[in-house]
Amino acid sequence: MRELAGKSSLVAIALVALALGGCATTKSVKQAQATADQALSTAQSAGSAAQNAQASADSANAAAQRAQATADQANQAAQNAAAAASRPPP
Repeated sequence: MRELAGKSSLVAIALVALALGGCATTKSVKQAQATADQALSTAQSAGSAAQNAQASADSANAAAQRAQATADQANQAAQNAAAAASRPPP
C-alpha cells in the first residue's frame, strides 16, 4: 500500500512538473523524485511513530485492566470484612 502511495506521489509530482514547465528537464525530474522520496520517508516515519504510539496505548490499557482487577479484589475484600464485622458474635 505504501509502495503504491509512493509511486502515485511520484507520478503526480512528475505530471505537475510537466504541466507547469511544459517539458520536464532532467534536473526537475530529479528534484521531483527527491521530493517524492522525502515524502515517502516522512510517511514511513509517521507510520512507525503511529505503531509505537499504539503499542504504548495497548500497554497502558493492559495496566489499567490490571489495576481495575486489583481494585475489584480490594473492594470485595472490604465488603467481606464489613459483613464479618457486622455479624453478632456467636
